[in-house]
Amino acid sequence: MRFQNASQKTLKTVAARPVLASQSLFTCRPLLAFRHGPRLVSQCRYHSTDPERIAVLGGGIAGLSSAYYVGKQFPNSEITLFEAGNDPGGWIRTRRVDVKDAEGKEGSVLFEQGPRALRPAPATAALIQELGLINDVTYTKRTDPGATNRFIYYPDKLNRLPSKMPIEIPNLISLWRSGLLAGFLGVIKEPWEKTRPAGLVDETVGSFIARRMDKRLADNLISAGFHGIYAGDIWQLSARTLAANPWNLENTFGSVIGGFIKVQNDAVEPRGNSFVHEWDRNLMANMKKELEVDEGFWSNLTESTQFSLRNGLQQLVRALGDAVEDLGNVKVKTMAPIQSFKPLSQDGKLGVEIVSGQEGSTSTESFDLAISTLREKDLTPYVTVMTINLYYPNPHLLPVEGFGYLIPQSVPFEQNPERGLGVIFDSSAIKGQDTVSGTKLTVMMGGHWWDGWESYPTEEEGLDMAKSLLARHLNITDEPTAHYVNLAKDCIPQYTLGYQDRLAGFAERMSGEFGGRVR
Repeated sequence: MRFQNASQKTLKTVAARPVLASQSLFTCRPLLAFRHGPRLVSQCRYHSTDPERIAVLGGGIAGLSSAYYVGKQFPNSEITLFEAGNDPGGWIRTRRVDVKDAEGKEGSVLFEQGPRALRPAPATAALIQELGLINDVTYTKRTDPGATNRFIYYPDKLNRLPSKMPIEIPNLISLWRSGLLAGFLGVIKEPWEKTRPAGLVDETVGSFIARRMDKRLADNLISAGFHGIYAGDIWQLSARTLAANPWNLENTFGSVIGGFIKVQNDAVEPRGNSFVHEWDRNLMANMKKELEVDEGFWSNLTESTQFSLRNGLQQLVRALGDAVEDLGNVKVKTMAPIQSFKPLSQDGKLGVEIVSGQEGSTSTESFDLAISTLREKDLTPYVTVMTINLYYPNPHLLPVEGFGYLIPQSVPFEQNPERGLGVIFDSSAIKGQDTVSGTKLTVMMGGHWWDGWESYPTEEEGLDMAKSLLARHLNITDEPTAHYVNLAKDCIPQYTLGYQDRLAGFAERMSGEFGGRVR
């Protein structure tokens, strides 16, 4: 609907941006779009005749979204979505649980076993609006505790991170005394550090921060953030991929801090600590305008750091699934894991042959085009994460209000023997989903800490580990009256050292083998 009405100018601009464009040096984007745009745009176009059959491999949120937009773009084509499990949605899983609060009132709470919130963006906003979900959106406003109060556990207590500039003096003193800011002098000295050797094409995030600033900052601060996003080890993850902005600033200006200041001064309307260039801000503004996002809805989003839905993010998955079904030209095949796919040439016509289904009962089909959202383990490894959702009737168990806390790699083993990654204060972080009061938490464990493990904790062991961690860190000794333990095996990709080169090689092989028939 509104996506189909977006102008060709904006769509071509978006299509012209390179893979992982958000991680490319933002000062060069207009030049890159101009130099490479025509070639890349032409690669994104289908032939003048609509393809008869299109396959979408993978039924997660990316696969569902692809099926939805492709189905709308090509109403005369037959689209098949292949999902390995019983239901599409991937790692987005929501469970509503019946409970009683401290006063005996009956109600329910929402347990998110995977992602629980979205960041405001024009494309996401337009999709929410198009699916008729605006009235079910719950916002975390920038002034809410869930936005302003975020913590790091180090070495044996919670430390609140600054939420605005300039940093409040008492907050700064507290962080300094905790030891969390050890090595901060390296930030001040960074503009005078030597630039990396010319032959260095990638390094780990930890190595990059240690070389440019100080190893203690990497271990204490940066590792906590990467635990929250990737559940990964900063001494294995690629700086060129996951810290691309500072990596490219050093490459262009010889300094991360100096380059950042220069870029901000060169921008027409620099915005504080934002790494978003004016060109990107204009692009987002144009997209918002052309996608006709409701002004009131967009205003609420811009005043928020994140948002969710009253019935959790699986409400989005279900609404998207219903919209896909309503198109009439998309078939969803569940319990149909992809066994293989290969190029097909028949009667002078190129295509893709796909084998799907359970072992012993597979089927083979041919398609003109395929869109793959499958995991590629040969490209990068994955980590396993366990989440433990807990509900306590007592609404006053938390020592502080806020989003939650992350645990850096530098925390001593005796303070984190469970190998926790962090704890989310769900009852404080996201409002409007539960019908009773109480304290709701999610403990995240595992990730890179569990690399190489042949077996993982059972549900009972995971629950005991979560309760032990909460007792040590937050002094919570009450028994939860409701809980859910979820083990997500191989759920988060680890963009390890050399990922960009592996990705380029993989894309080249796929292009050569399939001739653009697999996207």
